[in-house]
Amino acid sequence: MAQHENQKLIRCGLTPAEGRTQTRFVEFELFKLWQYMMQSKHGMHVSDLAMCLWVNEQDFLAKQSLYERSGNIEPVNKLTVSIFDERNGFTHITNRFALQSDTEQVKAVLLSHVPDSLESSDNFTLTLTPGRAIERGAISGLSEISLGLSND
Repeated sequence: MAQHENQKLIRCGLTPAEGRTQTRFVEFELFKLWQYMMQSKHGMHVSDLAMCLWVNEQDFLAKQSLYERSGNIEPVNKLTVSIFDERNGFTHITNRFALQSDTEQVKAVLLSHVPDSLESSDNFTLTLTPGRAIERGAISGLSEISLGLSND
């Protein structure tokens, strides 16, 4: 049976203090913390927020006529890093999403944080899942979406 995958994402622009704006796709549940870190720790500007649904390529093709009526569609890959921690006996999984055109750059950044000895071991995998992000429309700010976190 095929695995159906989808993920709610926030598509946004990320601009360093001196540099050009890049597109980022951040998991919906992590967005508020990510935004805080980008702005507070790294001094970057986060702009142009939009809600998206990411679906894997197989699911997209199976329901393409439905998705094409749902909003703007962009090819976005999911990069999944799996690291098995032998000491504690569990696997840590991290997902990142990138425009198809930015995937190699994002992959290189992810790999730059991994020691060569781990990357070449059986305890590490990086997989790429092709998919599409269907944009449901711009949002003016986090007040339009509920993330279960508060500024209070």
